[in-house]
Amino acid sequence: MLNRILIIDDEKLIRESLSHLLTGAGYQVDLAADGAQAKQLFTQHTYDLALIDLRLPDCNGIELLKIFKTAVPDQGPMCIMMTAYGSVDSAVQAMKHGAYDYINKPFKSKEILLIVKLALEAGGLKREVRQIIKTQAKKYNINNMIAVDPLMIKTFEVVKKVAANRDVSVLIQGESGTGKELIAKSLHYLSSRAAKPFVSINCASIPGNLLESELFGYERGAFTDAKSRKHGLLEKAEGGTVFLDEIGDMEPSLQAKLLRVLEESRFRRLGSVSDITIDVRFVSATNQILEKLIEKGTFREDLYYRLKVINITIPPLRERKQDIEVLLKYFIDHFNSKLNRQVKGVSPGALSLLQQYRWPGNIRELKNTIERIMILEDDEIITEEHLPLEVISSSREKGKYGVFLPREYDIRQGIDFNGLVKSFSSYLIEEAMKIAGGNKAKTARLLSMDRGTLRYQIKKLGIEEEVFDQE
Repeated sequence: MLNRILIIDDEKLIRESLSHLLTGAGYQVDLAADGAQAKQLFTQHTYDLALIDLRLPDCNGIELLKIFKTAVPDQGPMCIMMTAYGSVDSAVQAMKHGAYDYINKPFKSKEILLIVKLALEAGGLKREVRQIIKTQAKKYNINNMIAVDPLMIKTFEVVKKVAANRDVSVLIQGESGTGKELIAKSLHYLSSRAAKPFVSINCASIPGNLLESELFGYERGAFTDAKSRKHGLLEKAEGGTVFLDEIGDMEPSLQAKLLRVLEESRFRRLGSVSDITIDVRFVSATNQILEKLIEKGTFREDLYYRLKVINITIPPLRERKQDIEVLLKYFIDHFNSKLNRQVKGVSPGALSLLQQYRWPGNIRELKNTIERIMILEDDEIITEEHLPLEVISSSREKGKYGVFLPREYDIRQGIDFNGLVKSFSSYLIEEAMKIAGGNKAKTARLLSMDRGTLRYQIKKLGIEEEVFDQE
C-alpha cells in the first residue's frame, strides 16, 4: 500500500514540483493551497505524512500542525514544516507541537526525498509500537484473566484501582507460579504508563555487583571492564514501570541504594558524580515472607515499607480450587489451538484428582501438566490414566489410615487382600534392608519393630536371609 502524503503550500510552483518529485518516488500525493482545503482533505483521507508551509493565506501552519496532531492523539500524520522565513523561534514552536522536522526553502530534491523517507520510517515504527502496546494491553487486561474464586476476583479489583494511580509502589506476594509477573504487567498496561517501557529484572538470578550495574548503569572507566558508558535499566524504564522480581534476594548493600531511588526519584551511575532524575513506578514481587527476612536482618525494614505502599497477595491454587476447572478449560483450548488437537475436556474422575492435588508449582505446574498430557496422549478426554504419578499418588483418598492404593488396584473390581498385604510388607522390608545395607538391627529400627518381629516377618514372607549381613 502506497504511503499517502498531503502537501500544503500556497505557492503553486512548489506544490506541483513537490507533487511531481514525490509521485515519481512512488508516493500517493494530495495538494492543498490553504488551511481550509487542507482541513477538508484531512477529514476525507488518512495521511501518513503532511508537508506544511508555515505561512498560509488563511491560517498559520503551526495551527494546522496542532489540529493534525490532536485530532487523533498519537495517531496523526508525521508533519514536516516548510518556510522561506525560518527563525529559531518558529522552529522551536514547530518541534514543540510535534513536527518531525523543519526545513527552509529553497530545498534540494535529494534533501526532501531523504527527510520524507526518514519521517515515514519513523511514523511506521510509531505505528508498530502502538500496535504492540495495544496487543500487550489486551493480553494483560485484568478483565481477561481466568478466575471465579472470590479471593482472586477481589485481587483483580484491587489491581484495577491501583493501576489508576501511576506513581504508587506495589509489592506483590505469592508462591512461585501464582502469576505475580502477570499481575505486575496488568498494573503497567492498565495505567497511563502503558506507552512507556515495562522493564523486568530478577534479583535472584544476577549476582549483587552485576545487579547494581544493570540497574544503575556505569560510566566509562568506573571499573576495569567499563570501556564505555552503559545506561542502566532505571534509565531505560523512564516514564514506565520497573518490575523487581524476587526482591527478597537483593543484597543489603544494594537495598540501601534502591531505598534512595524510591525516596528521591534519582540515582547515580557507577563512577558518576552527578544525579539522574527518573520518573518510574516500582513494582516488586517475592515468594518469601519479607517480615521474617527483616527479623533475620537480611532485608531492610525501611525499604520494605517503601515498597509495600500497596500490598497485593495472590493466594496459592490449592486455596482456590474453584479456579482449577476454569483454568483447565482455558489451557485445553489454548493447547488445542497450539498443538492442533481436539481434546474435549477432562473426565469427572480426573477432575476430582486434579482438584485434590496441592499444586506446589501452582498455575505454572497445572499449565505444564496439561501441555505434557496433550503432547503425549491421543485421547479426546483426559482421564485418570493420563495424569502424572504425583497427582495420582497425593490426590488419592487416604482416609484415616493415611495410605492409598496404587492405580492398578480397584476395590470395586475386587482385590487379593492377603496377596496385597504380603507384597506391600515384603516391599517395605526389602527397601529398609537396602537402606540399612543388610544390617538387621538397623533394618528393624527403620521399620520401628524389634529384631524378633523382623525375623518372624522375614520367615513368614519368604524373604531370602542371605542378603542380610551375618551377625
